Amino acid sequence: MSRNPSFAVVLEGGLVQATLVQDWPQHLPLPQFVIVDYDTEDAAADEVTHFAIGATAAEAICRGETPIVYESLPDALSPRVVLAALGESVREHDIESPLAMAQSVRQSILDLDAQINANEQAPTGDDYNTLYVLANCGLIDVLKALGDTTDFGD
Repeated sequence: MSRNPSFAVVLEGGLVQATLVQDWPQHLPLPQFVIVDYDTEDAAADEVTHFAIGATAAEAICRGETPIVYESLPDALSPRVVLAALGESVREHDIESPLAMAQSVRQSILDLDAQINANEQAPTGDDYNTLYVLANCGLIDVLKALGDTTDFGD
């Protein structure tokens, strides 16, 4: 319903300073990133991770990281702005109109309701929570597309 997410891995002197995500749907958990550096020269043995790539043994300095949501930081680097500066497509044309967003949200709710009815069981608390998330997050996307500047707690 909203823009395609953009990511940035910020390096300084070859060291990861931050991982950022922009336009991530708030109803989805943030993805996990794996930072892999194959340069293990001068690395302590406990810093090196051993893993397989297919049938090949590999080793690198690795760490897992959850990105920081760009929209939650004041004066942060915007992955979309950097992509635009590089001349990369930021897929502005893929942004749905508010009407299309509202229609998509309504259809998602109808589809979930039909699925609940097909089970021929009373809806559970999880069913109601899922419906709430679909309706609330979809409505927030529509409001933002219409220019609402309210802080929705992203």
